[in-house]
Amino acid sequence: MSKFSASDAAFVGFRLVREHPRTVAVWAVLMTVLSLMTSTLTIQLAGPQLNEFMALSADNSVAPEEMLRIMGGLAPLMVFSVLYSLALYAVTLAAVNRIVLRPDDSRSAFLRFGADELRQAGTLILVNLIFLAVYILGILISAVLIGVGVAAGGGPIAGLTGLVSFVGVALLMIFVAVRLSFASTLTFDTGRIAIRASWAMTKGHVGALLGAYLLAVVMAVIVYLLVMTIVAAIGVIASGGITGLGGLFEPDMSSLETFFTPIGITRALFAGVISVLTSLIVFSPAPEIYRILKAGGVEPVATSV
Repeated sequence: MSKFSASDAAFVGFRLVREHPRTVAVWAVLMTVLSLMTSTLTIQLAGPQLNEFMALSADNSVAPEEMLRIMGGLAPLMVFSVLYSLALYAVTLAAVNRIVLRPDDSRSAFLRFGADELRQAGTLILVNLIFLAVYILGILISAVLIGVGVAAGGGPIAGLTGLVSFVGVALLMIFVAVRLSFASTLTFDTGRIAIRASWAMTKGHVGALLGAYLLAVVMAVIVYLLVMTIVAAIGVIASGGITGLGGLFEPDMSSLETFFTPIGITRALFAGVISVLTSLIVFSPAPEIYRILKAGGVEPVATSV
C-alpha cells in the first residue's frame, strides 16, 4: 500500500504559495474585486433586511411569522448566494487541482471556466446531497435512540443517549467527508464525475487523511488569525482608535456607509489574500495525496458517480 506523509501533505499549500507567487497574487486581486462587488451588491439589494434578520436571530422571543417574513424578503439574495458560492468553489477547486496535478498548464493563472469547472459544480452538488442524506439519516437514528433512552428511564439515560447520538452523527459525517474527499480531484483528473471512485481510493487511508486535513485546517486558522491581526492593526491606525474594531468580524451591512468604514475597507482589501491563502492550505492536501497515491500505483477505480 502506497504511503504518504500527512504532515507534508498538510503544508503543501505553503509550498504552492512559494512556487507560484504571481499566480497567488493574481488570485488575491481577483478575489478582492469579487469580494468588493458581492458585498456592495448584497448591501444594495438587501442590506437593511439582512441587518434586521441578524438582529432578530439573536432574539429568542421573535415570532416565527416575523422570521418567515424577513426570510422571504431575503430569498432572492439567498438564491444568488448559493449560485455564486457554487460557481466560486467550482472554479477554485478546479484551479487548485490544476496547479497540483498539471503545474505546466499555467495559462490564465490556472483559472478557467469550462467543462472542468462544470463537472466540479456537479460534484459539489452531489457530495452535498450525500452529506444531507447522511445527516438526516443520522438525526433519525438519534431520535429513535433518544426515544429508547426516554422509555428506558429518561433523565440521565436519555441525556447520555443524546450525547452518544450527537457524537456518533458527528463522527459519521467526518468519516463520509474523508471517504469522499478525493471526489473533486478524481473528477478533475478523469474528466467525469467520480464519487464512488473516491470511496474506493480512500479505503485504508482514513486515519492519515483525517490527520492531514485537520492539520491543514489548523494551519488555515492560524494564517487567518495572523492576517486579521494585521487588518486590525491597520484599521486602528486608519481610524485613529480601537472603537471601530467591533465590526472586524461582524460588519454592519445595513448601508455602504456603515460597511466601508476604515476597518471595513481594510478588511475588504485583505479579503482576497485571506480567501486565497486559506483555500490553498485547505484544498491542496487532497490532490497532493491523490497524486502521491496514484504515482505509487494506487489507481482510481474506473467508475463514475
